[in-house]
Amino acid sequence: MRVDFMMIGAQKAGTTSLAAQLAAHPQICFCREKEPGYFHKTEEWAAGLDHYHSLYSPTPGQLCGEASTYYTFFPEFRETHKRLYDYNPALKLIYVVRQPVERIISHYTHNRVREIDTRPPAEAVFAEPAYLNRSRYGVQIRPYLELFGPENVLLLVFEEYTADQIATLYRVAEFLGIDAAPFAETDTTPLHQSVGQPYLRSEAARSFTKSELFQKVRGVVPAAIRQPIRHRLLSNKIDEKPHFAPEVKQALWRLLEDDVLTIEQMLGYSLNVWRRGYTEEA
Repeated sequence: MRVDFMMIGAQKAGTTSLAAQLAAHPQICFCREKEPGYFHKTEEWAAGLDHYHSLYSPTPGQLCGEASTYYTFFPEFRETHKRLYDYNPALKLIYVVRQPVERIISHYTHNRVREIDTRPPAEAVFAEPAYLNRSRYGVQIRPYLELFGPENVLLLVFEEYTADQIATLYRVAEFLGIDAAPFAETDTTPLHQSVGQPYLRSEAARSFTKSELFQKVRGVVPAAIRQPIRHRLLSNKIDEKPHFAPEVKQALWRLLEDDVLTIEQMLGYSLNVWRRGYTEEA
């Protein structure tokens, strides 16, 4: 077998929700492991394909797909696109772009709730290159366009997706060559929101909550006891996005606006919705 398509980013651009919607389609067999990230971390990738392929159980006629935003973490991982091309030169790739400053704010919020980055926003986003680099969409996607060709790369805009998820799913169906009809009744509830949702600090605790034993226990222990323990002792939660001062947001935009022009050229139309509040032209 070979995986037929992959969602390769961008991080914090709705890929979790979109992946769940694609996984529910009857013509798609989606990877059982969320963000397996096999090709960005495995130099000798050919030797471990049996294990990677074991994450899929397709029925005849199904397309296999996965979602790993790691695949466009450039320059952290510089050879991923070449590995993917060597694996399957006919691979179809889906890449979602989002207003780049808003993506950084969401990225920082994601790290803050997980206590990965507890520095103030203005300090963190300029000190850690990944915040800016992962919003440089043109830099991230260009190697894939050059190797696979534009016919095998679908660029989606997060703001268009959130405004009309079904229309975006129809575009994906056309791109993958599958029936669009099952998407008509798709669940459009957002997934993996960083604000307002408790995040378990312990990886072991996160795994336990997905287990069969936990599902049995949660029905026995009263919520009045279970939830305070879970929320106060084991988890972290923020109720609103961290504040980014206007001058910080403007500085981030100035560093990224040239890349926005590149993405507009790739898309063939203007993203004025991204400029609102940042330029006089919008």
